[in-house]
Amino acid sequence: MRVTVEKIVFGGEGLARLPDGRVLFVPGVIPGEEIKVRIVKEFKDYVQGEVEEVIIPSSARVEPSCPYYGTCGGCQLQHMDYPTQTSVKLEMFKETLRRLGNLPENLVEGLVPSPIPFRYRNRLRFHVEPGTGQLGFVKRKSHDLVITKQCLLGHEKLNRVLEALPEIPAWKRLQGFAKRVKLELSPVEGLVTILFWITVKPEVQDVEELARELPDTKCVFYWVRGPKPEGPFPKDAPHSGRRLFPVPQAYFPQTEKPLYLVRPGVFTQANWEINLKIMETIRPFAEGLDRALDLHSGMGNFLLPLVPLLKEALGVDTDVGAIEDAQYTTEYLGLSGKVRFERVSATEALIETWKAAETYPLIILDPPRGGCRELMRYLPEVATERILYISCDPPTLARDLKLLLQAGFEIERILAFDMFPQTYHLEALAVLRRA
Repeated sequence: MRVTVEKIVFGGEGLARLPDGRVLFVPGVIPGEEIKVRIVKEFKDYVQGEVEEVIIPSSARVEPSCPYYGTCGGCQLQHMDYPTQTSVKLEMFKETLRRLGNLPENLVEGLVPSPIPFRYRNRLRFHVEPGTGQLGFVKRKSHDLVITKQCLLGHEKLNRVLEALPEIPAWKRLQGFAKRVKLELSPVEGLVTILFWITVKPEVQDVEELARELPDTKCVFYWVRGPKPEGPFPKDAPHSGRRLFPVPQAYFPQTEKPLYLVRPGVFTQANWEINLKIMETIRPFAEGLDRALDLHSGMGNFLLPLVPLLKEALGVDTDVGAIEDAQYTTEYLGLSGKVRFERVSATEALIETWKAAETYPLIILDPPRGGCRELMRYLPEVATERILYISCDPPTLARDLKLLLQAGFEIERILAFDMFPQTYHLEALAVLRRA
């Protein structure tokens, strides 16, 4: 059956229409291509297909660099050149906001591309294959494992450790009880930290051997249960094993070498160059304001660059490790007198602020994929001037923006950032102000 691809929809699949008018979703295509498809599954309102042949290919089609592409579930757009990826993602983002939030597409200013389309990730997380200790990602649309020797999205140092880990004798002893492994880069040091989840407490000598034998490794942590992992190994790893991330001197002029210091397992944005571009974009919106509340602060990623412009700031999060890292970094940057970080949920912090009849001229939202719906009851009464909403999920962003518009805010800017090249995922910033 021959069809023509109309567009790429959220999720990375192409949309086409069958001769009988039904909608067809098919992966691995580019808008405008004429393809021969095989129907895989039929649903009430649409059908799922697979490409049998690309009859008229797009000029933007390229040979995917990764041997796992199409099998591994991590990437969806490697068959497109990078300029086409950014164009497709921008249109997909605009359509999502229009369809789910009833927002005009011209509100979106554009999409900031990643400086590098491959090797941009500073962290990778793998599943462990029982019995062999090999590492891999989950196969597309299944729970099967794709054993992975190299990930082209990950930094080269991460891939060196990925290749070496299964052959280390200590790992062969540990792998029978290990479930997942997270490799994370400390960019300033050019070293990798390893965190593995395991069902029983490992022998210390095995963990220490991993740290000694793996290439380019700073330290190792393990997680059995509880709020934080055990480590570092070795015990004398600098800054208790925290990863070191560069941040601009201009934001922290009082510090000779400004850094973020983040322990393994605590969330950081995967593409640090794009993370810095988001910081650069949001910082001017704090100028002239005196206070800010970050309701999803994590380790202080987006709040800390604003603090030197403010009189005081508060960041909250439920992750005990993230709050400890935020406090540690705050002290390192010499900002302890201007910002506090507390372990409390966004909802609880917002309600307590409302009860105390406090307000903030600036509120930062950087929620998980579920968005901020539960905050909408009190948020309009606490945010007096501006909201900075950073989102990794366009559908929930569209929903929440619609609610905020109904609550008396207006959109000042919307800008997308390609945090995740080769995939359909992106990061977005919406700036809102009181109408």
